[in-house]
Amino acid sequence: GLFGVPELSCPEGFQEAQDKALQESEQLVQKACSTPPGPETVMIFDQLSDGLCRVADLADFVKIAHPDFAFREAAEEACRSIGTVVEKLNTDVELCQSLRRLLADEIVMSSLDPETRRVAELFMFDFEISGIHLDEEKRKKAVNLNIRILDLCNAFLTGTHLPNKIDKHVLPEHIRHNFTAEGNYLQVAGLHADCPDDLVREAAYKIFLYPNAEQLSCLEELLASRNSLAQLVGYDTFAHRALQGTMAKNPDTVRQFLEKLSDQLSKRTQKDFEMMTKMKMKLNPQNSKLMPWDHPYYSGVLRAERYNIDPGLYCPFFSLGACMEGLNSLFSQLLGISLYAEQTQRGEVWSEDVRKLVSI
Repeated sequence: GLFGVPELSCPEGFQEAQDKALQESEQLVQKACSTPPGPETVMIFDQLSDGLCRVADLADFVKIAHPDFAFREAAEEACRSIGTVVEKLNTDVELCQSLRRLLADEIVMSSLDPETRRVAELFMFDFEISGIHLDEEKRKKAVNLNIRILDLCNAFLTGTHLPNKIDKHVLPEHIRHNFTAEGNYLQVAGLHADCPDDLVREAAYKIFLYPNAEQLSCLEELLASRNSLAQLVGYDTFAHRALQGTMAKNPDTVRQFLEKLSDQLSKRTQKDFEMMTKMKMKLNPQNSKLMPWDHPYYSGVLRAERYNIDPGLYCPFFSLGACMEGLNSLFSQLLGISLYAEQTQRGEVWSEDVRKLVSI
């Protein structure tokens, strides 16, 4: 099966893996609620989180990367089911009380190592931002909002990758070959930012980024749902909730950082735009005004002209093997983790192009 999981030899296996994880989670919840405060409480919570995340994280990757639609669809459903259970557990009062008893016991807490105490505090943080302090009716509303947000996020992200299509007769005949034909329509699946033809880039930019009513509706509902959830559980905005417990801490810190960064980059950015404008005047004097679809192309032209390095000279240093070795060196020195390649077993991956790395 995929990634060495026996159940995942077929799409239906995701249901089996999901059911197994949910069954184990029920047993662990019961165990957590009946276990006296101590190190074992944190261990049970960790096992509960790990058991659900192992299936959810794997499914989250497969729904994006697998070439078979049936596998992607099954993985997406598994993600949703596991996500729903996680949101319900985050508002489970009895489960929260088992952790709260541990955190309130000073003698037990003082006997735990710093890492275990921190893990316990993080699990409690998840309860708090999920609305554990609310009454039952509001907790149910919070769960439903979280589930709706998961669905909307998935729908919106999926929609961002879908091509837009247009009647082929709208575009000049001499640029139609740059796009995929579908009967009387042309599909535009990207910005064609590297194309030297200004008209192709303009057409791709305007068509691919043309406002989509369904996407806008989805985004508006997503933002409204996030705001409703944040205010329901006691935050001013979703940004305040999302940044709670992070290095940034609050929206004001983020805003100050972005404004400072913008100020420091302003002169450099202006200089870059001036250089791009001059380059366009040089290459296309009849249409020299710099447009939004020009930026990636002309910045690339400028880099190529300025450095003028033959790719054949540096490509050998950036082979897949060399890049992986570089990452391995970084991980080893920063995190104490080493990566090495391992031969895959039959059925473990879906293509010979997929490589397996083991971390130690």
